[in-house]
Amino acid sequence: MALLLLGKTKCPICEEVINETQERVSSMHFIESPVHALWRFSDATMHRECFRNWPRRADFVAEFNRTIGGIRWGNGTRHLMLDDGTIEVTHPPV
Repeated sequence: MALLLLGKTKCPICEEVINETQERVSSMHFIESPVHALWRFSDATMHRECFRNWPRRADFVAEFNRTIGGIRWGNGTRHLMLDDGTIEVTHPPV
């Protein structure tokens, strides 16, 4: 998961510092190639407001869901990113 130091870490979208009163979106490292257009946003924390207004948001969500969302973890769950950047854990049918 992304390392976040409140008051020091910068949002990769706007390059402004993220503080404790701001809502955030974070992801784990899920894009392997540093030449991928979205690589620097993988394993990062962003202001939720920046994320909502980011023109690449839909691409980022789709890439997260294609890679991480395709994994069924040992307990049977999957992790899917919603359009707003929230990560939803889905459980297998009982």
